[in-house]
Amino acid sequence: MSLSQIFNSNNNTGGGGLDRFDETAPAPGMEPLPAGTYTAVVVQGELIQTRSGNDGYRVKFRIVEGPYAGRFVFRTWSFSERALPYARRDLSQFGLTTSAQLLAPFPEVGREYRVKLWVALLRTDDGVERSDIKRVTLLSVGPPTTPPTTPPTAPTTAGPTTAGPTTAGLPPELAKFALGSKGKGGADDR
Repeated sequence: MSLSQIFNSNNNTGGGGLDRFDETAPAPGMEPLPAGTYTAVVVQGELIQTRSGNDGYRVKFRIVEGPYAGRFVFRTWSFSERALPYARRDLSQFGLTTSAQLLAPFPEVGREYRVKLWVALLRTDDGVERSDIKRVTLLSVGPPTTPPTTPPTAPTTAGPTTAGPTTAGLPPELAKFALGSKGKGGADDR
């Protein structure tokens, strides 16, 4: 069999979804979550490298209550010299107190970490708005109580997209972070 026959037999049959591509409507864009508080569960934690080259830890959360249930939001803690004490403080509530624990799968199989998130709307220097988690508070740890869900096909409400950052629903001590803009993406490097 020639290389072109292999290519044509594997890629032009349409059995892997390509045959449905042209007639499938694109998914709607995902607007950032409006500023406020949300109940969520930890989906995954992973050691990463930040845009500035520092090690960091990213946690993926799934909103479990309200009109945005099923949506995902992320928080990254940087391990830069300046941010590391804050990362240690915040990650310790999940029992992540050693580098070995940061390298292990998180959350552990059969464990659910339910949290309260304080989210602000942040506009970066390039005008892109995104959800910025300002505070995470652990509510409970135990066996899973919420079934996994897929993200909604469209946000329930668009949230503020032209009025700029909002502080609605944030405690006063966090509201100051929602105003103005940050170029590097907020919480990554403090």
